[in-house]
Amino acid sequence: MRMFYQYVLLCLIALLSACATNQPNPLQNLSGTYVGQVTSVINIPIKTEFSVNDKGVRSGQYVMTERDGTQVSGTLDEFKQEGPYTLLVSWHDKYGNGKLRMLFSEQQRSFKGFWGHHADSTLMRWDGVKE
Repeated sequence: MRMFYQYVLLCLIALLSACATNQPNPLQNLSGTYVGQVTSVINIPIKTEFSVNDKGVRSGQYVMTERDGTQVSGTLDEFKQEGPYTLLVSWHDKYGNGKLRMLFSEQQRSFKGFWGHHADSTLMRWDGVKE
């Protein structure tokens, strides 16, 4: 009888594992343009764009508009999903490079992000709302 219960338990674990792995990834097809603000010394406007190619590879770019109107372009790559709605990506622009950690809303209409020069120093704001 004990073997029967162990077998049932193993079947339940296998079934739950299969169900968990078949859950759709909410950020799998992340694409679109988000407008918001990024904080360095001051808050400045930023437009962040995400795309996904035919093979599911994510990429991104952004344009910051500095106080004097100068536009600074940058790229986003090395997308790593940390949770169902959380991404850690690398940013690169003329000021350097670092990490951006973003938490997306359930419908991907907005994100709250924090950036820094290392994954453990993402403290400055970078937000966006989908256009």
